[in-house]
Amino acid sequence: MPELRHARRRAHAARGHPPRRPGPRPPEEGPLIAKTARKPTALVLGIGNPGRRDDGLGAALVARLARRRLRGVACDADYQLNVENALDCAAYDLVVFVDAARGLRRPFAFGPVRPAASLPAMSHALTPGAVLAVAADLYGKRPDARLLAVRGHSFAVGEGLTARAEADLERALDFLVAFLKGDRR
Repeated sequence: MPELRHARRRAHAARGHPPRRPGPRPPEEGPLIAKTARKPTALVLGIGNPGRRDDGLGAALVARLARRRLRGVACDADYQLNVENALDCAAYDLVVFVDAARGLRRPFAFGPVRPAASLPAMSHALTPGAVLAVAADLYGKRPDARLLAVRGHSFAVGEGLTARAEADLERALDFLVAFLKGDRR
């Protein structure tokens, strides 16, 4: 007669099953965002369409920032903000939205963003304030949020930034790096 063996720990299946090992512990806070998870500190989210010249400033700045590999800073870019970005924002203490802007007198503008008081009934593109409102409503999270608007000069169809936008981007990037490293003006 063949001898039965258990695949784990014990030599013979006849002696019973091995003692159970404790499984993973359930999260301490909600099903989506566990309090015990290692929490990153900052998300820099670039917004814009690189196929419309300087409208791609947000994505370009985020790509350059990502190459610097700042500790505790995550970088992401998208053509426009959507409801899905609310979950991303809810996971961070600080969110910096980066977008191109028309009509700025200076190379960039930097300021706080507050959750919107009301949300559009239907929209595939949201404002930074609307994304923060969704994060607050769905996930109970209210990260500190800022908008870095970088001056754009041409929004025509085409690839690549204009030379003037490149110069403005570098100034904005230097400011943002200093801010993220602790110069919280």
